[in-house]
Amino acid sequence: MTYLRSFFLNFLMVFFIDRISPGIEIVYFDQVPNVGADILFSILVGFFNASVFPFLAILELKITKLKLAVMTGVISFAAFTIIAVIPFGVRVVSPLGFFFGSLVIWGVGYFSNYLEWTHIRDRG
Repeated sequence: MTYLRSFFLNFLMVFFIDRISPGIEIVYFDQVPNVGADILFSILVGFFNASVFPFLAILELKITKLKLAVMTGVISFAAFTIIAVIPFGVRVVSPLGFFFGSLVIWGVGYFSNYLEWTHIRDRG
């Protein structure tokens, strides 16, 4: 159950940042917002960010705060780098949008994985 909460939190935060962050815009086609690309981007980044802890657990690696931070950081910054280079309905139009979006998504991704890790660690 904690994975679904983590995925939902990550998905909502990416969707929210795409909509309100300065320097990130959603491309409009004939005055109709391209909601499909925004939702697809949010689902993909939310899925990858929520999957860090389960991925490390499946590989039976020792889970540390540093590993969680590095992996969620790589995913978040890579996702915003990709939409800065290849816009597909969501695009980064300024460095402020890139850094603000990446940092907020990285923070939420780390926080959700950290909570999932402490939940599992404290339980057993």
